[in-house]
Amino acid sequence: MALRKLKHIEIEEDFKLIGIHCQLEGYKLAFNLNKSLNISLEHFDYSININKFKCVFEMFKHVSETYNTKIYLFSNKSFGNIQSFEPNLFEKIDSKIYLIEEKKNIDFFMKIEGGSFNNDSLLNKINNIPMVQSCYLVNLKRQKSKYNLIFE
Repeated sequence: MALRKLKHIEIEEDFKLIGIHCQLEGYKLAFNLNKSLNISLEHFDYSININKFKCVFEMFKHVSETYNTKIYLFSNKSFGNIQSFEPNLFEKIDSKIYLIEEKKNIDFFMKIEGGSFNNDSLLNKINNIPMVQSCYLVNLKRQKSKYNLIFE
């Protein structure tokens, strides 16, 4: 029986991705987003393997059955001790790894699946949060890191 590998898998892009430049901690940003957008983001840790390292990213999730929408807020950086799967001299490596490597300057991302939102109004509300420097829609059509955005 011959085995074949899939070289290219196209994922469905029915989501909006917002990049947020912010110096707040993740839980403080989630709290402020909950207040200004009238949502309920809940914390959980997202674990993924990137370049043979197991990384944990801070993530918050909101599910609205009424509007058929899922909203994810997640950090772009994984700090601290990162465990390697290959044997090496050190058990853990102190480093930072980015979930979306091509957008290293963005601190947080907000992924919105489903629903219909007014982009300008949504971006305005996020920009009005204290300590948020800027936010904007991000396009990842050609980047390979978009495959890291499959959470479920």
